[in-house]
Amino acid sequence: MIFGASLGQIEFFSWNCSAWEEAILMAELEYFRNQSYQEFLLSSARKNLLAPDLVFSYFDWKNPENLVDFGCGLGFYLTEFAKHLPNTWIWAGDCQQDLLDQILRRKWMEELEKVTTFFVERSDHPLLPDWIPNANITFASLSLATFPNPGLAMDGLIRSMMPDGRLFLEEYSKLDTSFGPSINDKISIDKMKFLAEEFKLRVVKADKLNEFFYAMEVVASKEFVFGYYDLKPEEENETI
Repeated sequence: MIFGASLGQIEFFSWNCSAWEEAILMAELEYFRNQSYQEFLLSSARKNLLAPDLVFSYFDWKNPENLVDFGCGLGFYLTEFAKHLPNTWIWAGDCQQDLLDQILRRKWMEELEKVTTFFVERSDHPLLPDWIPNANITFASLSLATFPNPGLAMDGLIRSMMPDGRLFLEEYSKLDTSFGPSINDKISIDKMKFLAEEFKLRVVKADKLNEFFYAMEVVASKEFVFGYYDLKPEEENETI
């Protein structure tokens, strides 16, 4: 299933979006910490590369009560969530506090009532704070490829949701392009599926959205054991 702009249109946009050219050529390991890259993610250039409506049409959202926007950055999808999911509470999490501060400013200026931000500790196996309601959906846009093992990251996010929770991913295809991170910082759709299955997760669907982006829906498989990582309180109790 292929959606989106043609290659010619993408090339046209890439030649006419000089504002984000700084973000294009980044070589540092943690490219996502670069302010220029974060501004690119919030720009009209990104919207031209992949229209948010195409992402929303790909997944079956089912009007969830709580949705986690994991690795939210500057909140590219916040206004889209308000438009498409007006009854859903959005929990926007990121490991960069300065980005969360900017989202709080947007929340006030754009009157985004159903948005709560939270800080995510930088960890290879992210488990969300226990004060956040277990989400029906976790949406991770262009964030899982930043982890050393995206499969382990998926494992943590599945554990932080309802038992029947769904993980929606949007990622760069592994191509050498003139925008976004380098090819070494991208993970192919086939490898992402393999990593999910390695952690006993089931890939419901996985398709290209256009030439440069793909999407996946992941859930816990029948073999997935939710309590596997729930031993920390016992280990801290010397009487056990």
